[in-house]
Amino acid sequence: MTARLIDFCPTAWQAYQTVRPTESGLAIRHALEQIASESALVRAELPAVRYQVVEEQLPQSAEIWGLPVDGLDGTRWLIVWRELPYVVEIGHIGAAPAVPVAP
Repeated sequence: MTARLIDFCPTAWQAYQTVRPTESGLAIRHALEQIASESALVRAELPAVRYQVVEEQLPQSAEIWGLPVDGLDGTRWLIVWRELPYVVEIGHIGAAPAVPVAP
């Protein structure tokens, strides 16, 4: 299978444009390349997560997935996407929300 095209929503594109070629930037770019070329593999492995609650709110439902990306500099990003037959739509790229750790 060949890689799908990637289509960014405007806010995701703006966020992606701020990514610099640091370790975190390279990790984000690598994650996007994997999503475009090997999405089934990315979906099958942790830490990819499906967001069914978001899917229910969209008029044209497709599976919505999120992938946290850890940079070597300690930053954590989140990429949210959905797949269509010939394109992967990126709906969000940005800092991943902090998840509180249970005591």
